[in-house]
Amino acid sequence: MRSVWVSLIAAGIIFAACAVGTVAGTTLGTDWTQRPSSDDSPFQGVQISDDGGTVFAGGNQMLVRSWSSNSHYGGRSGYVAAMSADGNYAVSALGRSVTLLNNKGEPLWERILPAPARAVAISRDGTIIAAADEKGYYCTYARNGDFYGRATDDPVKRLAISRNGDLIAATTEGGLRLFDGALNVKWADNKSGSIDTYLVISADGSTVITAGEKRLSSHTATGKLNWMNEVTKDTIIDLACSEDCSAIIVGGQDSTATAIDQYGKTHWTYSTASKWVQSLGVSRDASVIAVGANDGTVYVLDHGGSLIIKRKLGGILQPRSLAVSRDGKRIAVSDQYQLNGLVVLGDTTPEGMVTYTATPLNPFSGYTTAPTRTPVVSPVLTLAPTETPLPAPTTPKSSPAPFGAVLALAGIAVILIKMRE
Repeated sequence: MRSVWVSLIAAGIIFAACAVGTVAGTTLGTDWTQRPSSDDSPFQGVQISDDGGTVFAGGNQMLVRSWSSNSHYGGRSGYVAAMSADGNYAVSALGRSVTLLNNKGEPLWERILPAPARAVAISRDGTIIAAADEKGYYCTYARNGDFYGRATDDPVKRLAISRNGDLIAATTEGGLRLFDGALNVKWADNKSGSIDTYLVISADGSTVITAGEKRLSSHTATGKLNWMNEVTKDTIIDLACSEDCSAIIVGGQDSTATAIDQYGKTHWTYSTASKWVQSLGVSRDASVIAVGANDGTVYVLDHGGSLIIKRKLGGILQPRSLAVSRDGKRIAVSDQYQLNGLVVLGDTTPEGMVTYTATPLNPFSGYTTAPTRTPVVSPVLTLAPTETPLPAPTTPKSSPAPFGAVLALAGIAVILIKMRE
């Protein structure tokens, strides 16, 4: 009888050890916090560089800081501003002035627009800088400040530049516009008026995703409409995508984050319990998806929409106040009081979102291409070479604390088995 009881106890300990390794795998820690210069001016427009080492935050006063230390610069207006994905450049606009800064915060050049700037964008390595003002004047510059191209069009809402700088997309009051680096029009929407505001270009420049009100749309780089669907029950507040745009995440006033694939198929919806989704961040392969609700809660989801972990911050979250590193290990998020550098520790293995490759695209009938406009003759700029293919995603390792507990419990089990013998 004694041997039976020992065997049962040992089996129970081994089972408990396995359970510890399964459910205690992930934590969301804080690496650092940083307050803005003024308590009533929270950060917004948060970005993380490709290598995860540099964080950009806009707002009343722009901040660019390294992740590992307190080295930082800023001070300029960050309401119309952006950082290059390599972390080496930032562009800031205030009034009619557009300024490019290096990674020490030193101004490299300043240019003047005809009217106050409304949007700016910068390519991955700062090869192309684009700016547009509130009256519909668009301009692009080379990294050394040389004029590259100009155009006049409907007033801009948002600007985006592909990673290598050969495609510029703009959501405007008259619809979507696609330009090359010299602002020659590649395609223009001819609808009168547009609801689209939010804008993402895939890493290879082949796909442009736009969103506005309840609607999400996908276009090719030449303007062909792939699909256009209503995907939410209320207004979309933010949009984020994996780098290849195979996983598209939207969030908004219906208190949900919704995942859609590249064919327009909705895969899952995650509810934040009556709290608006203010901001979204997605890792390179969407294995880690961060959802920021307006009550200050950050939800970390996996690729399949399951909750990994959540955490309540000290204040409410602003729109566009969250970013996730490409490897999914770091999250930069600004509440109303400070910028937080969070680190995801533990297992974030994706469940996987199925892509229905057999599903046909759903073109929108009656959608026509506007006639090509007369291009502006501009000097030729040599762009950066095409980047090497993205590395395959890796599976994060589990956190060390639960693993140590598993070993300890397993050792006790072995001792009890020996006692039985």
